[in-house]
Amino acid sequence: MDRIDALRAFVRVMEGGSFSAAARELAIGQPAVSKRIALLERELGVQLFLRTTRRLRPTPEAERVYDLARQILGSFEEARARVTEAVPRPSGLLRVSLPSSFGRRFLMPVVAAFVRDYPEVQVDLRFSERFVNLVEEGIELAVRIGSLESSSLVARRLGTMRRHLVASPTYLHGRPAPRTPADLAAHHCIVYSRLSPADEWTFESEHGRHVARVAGPVMVDDADAMQDAVLRHLGIAILPEWNAAEGLARGALEPVLPDYSVASLPLHAIWPEQQWMSLRARCFLDLLVQSAPGFAGGAPEPA
Repeated sequence: MDRIDALRAFVRVMEGGSFSAAARELAIGQPAVSKRIALLERELGVQLFLRTTRRLRPTPEAERVYDLARQILGSFEEARARVTEAVPRPSGLLRVSLPSSFGRRFLMPVVAAFVRDYPEVQVDLRFSERFVNLVEEGIELAVRIGSLESSSLVARRLGTMRRHLVASPTYLHGRPAPRTPADLAAHHCIVYSRLSPADEWTFESEHGRHVARVAGPVMVDDADAMQDAVLRHLGIAILPEWNAAEGLARGALEPVLPDYSVASLPLHAIWPEQQWMSLRARCFLDLLVQSAPGFAGGAPEPA
């Protein structure tokens, strides 16, 4: 047993969350994984995992070692491939975070193409509307919609996502149609809780920028649920284009305040700031950039 084997077992435990998951992926017994982790702990002089009857928790020392361990393994695999005159192939576990509604609509074809091209990679997709902590959750790459806060994350812009202010004809029937953003105060508005501030909607017109305070009986954190709420005549909402387009085309939705536009949101791929990115993450990012014109308005930024 060598140190490379120990590092490989450590990385698989960090990514899989358990000794048993690492053993399955490495095709070895769980006692062998435990021995490799114990070797690495002796070499480093630290405890890497806190073991309880219910869960395995990485220590702060393990979190600090993780990125460096992946870099060492990546360099080793690249060196081995060069020695054997083989082209390096992506492998291992790639954990990706995707917005729920958008990811289901547009990114599964990208994932399917990636898996066909790189069968040695196992893709772990995490669908969520929340902005997850990439480092804490072991996520190599994420797709996010909306403005990015200042952070240590690296971002690659993929394009923009258009949005529309809409309501159902049934909801609007018998109510005074809004003529300005200020009129929304008299209406039920379906608020998307993930945007901040959630109760303020911003519009642009030939007269400038307008900010309206809105409220209503329903607040959601999922774009598909917001679309469903509008179709059930619960109020007015700002829907992303993929949720609004079909309803507008068949008359199930009507545009509201057509003289005012809702700002589009930027679409980014993001990843933790580090000198090294795994080959599997780089290949997935390249495929995202290549596919972006099909699901995001505007051209992606050059590399």
